[in-house]
Amino acid sequence: MSKTSSGLFSGTLGEQADLEEDYYTRYLNDGGSVLDVRVLPGSSGMRIPRRLTPEQMMFLTDKYEVEFAQVYELGPGRNGGGGQYYIYSGTRRSVTVPISSTTILISHTHPGGSAFPSRKDMQLMALLARVGSPQRVSTIVPRGKKVVKFSSKG
Repeated sequence: MSKTSSGLFSGTLGEQADLEEDYYTRYLNDGGSVLDVRVLPGSSGMRIPRRLTPEQMMFLTDKYEVEFAQVYELGPGRNGGGGQYYIYSGTRRSVTVPISSTTILISHTHPGGSAFPSRKDMQLMALLARVGSPQRVSTIVPRGKKVVKFSSKG
């Protein structure tokens, strides 16, 4: 995968260590469970075993006070089946994700609570379309608000 950059959003998927060393299941007092990370994945990303729910994404943001993004790297199967999920962490106001024709931005968090896509969010969606990604819509998980779907037009 080639590295492409668009200001705030850029990067490539990195080599991954043994999955069991990177994340673990945290059991909550209410009987639920969430995926938690042992170290922040940063712009190199961390392979995760499954798609995270918006609540799990916000758990990570609440705990670490940074923005997280979740992507799906399309696999060789029909409609991209057999691919892999990755999670990335950034700063309180941004996160770096890979850009390629096989990358789908599933969701990202907004720790500040904004339920609106930023200019950079919309630029990222337009860039993914330009490089050939089949994605046209993604999800924002804002702190304290309902999830919001957005595209390159807002």
